[in-house]
Amino acid sequence: MSDSNFLSLKNINIDLFKPFGAKPEEVLANALKEAGLLRTDTFINDVEAIQLCNNFLAKKGNFKQSTQLGNMLVKNKIVTLQQLKDALLEQKKNPALKLGNVLISMGACTKFDIERCIKSQNQIREDLEALDTYQDKISSIRHRLSNH
Repeated sequence: MSDSNFLSLKNINIDLFKPFGAKPEEVLANALKEAGLLRTDTFINDVEAIQLCNNFLAKKGNFKQSTQLGNMLVKNKIVTLQQLKDALLEQKKNPALKLGNVLISMGACTKFDIERCIKSQNQIREDLEALDTYQDKISSIRHRLSNH
């Protein structure tokens, strides 16, 4: 390979991706893929870029799942996993009930706990929406470039 295929990057802005633990290499690999610039023989810091991109997508998916109300309540040690399972079982029997209300009626947590988690959940979902918007913009640019 010629030297023109090698580069060094420093201080890229990955703030948008920090909440789900993406590494700069993973963000870069995903951006290259979205831009249509990733090849099967592309490496970033001696790691296959395809693998880094897959890591990015897995972390994003895991992060979305972890932002479900029940998972947030367990993660923050507001309710136990068993309490969550019991509440989900009760909710399954009566789908009209909201999970938060079931947990409150069980005495597992307070309305304040639920409201705090929902507020955090909304912020996280806004961040994820911003991330999806970013990826849509990259795809749009790639499409425009391919038409010229």
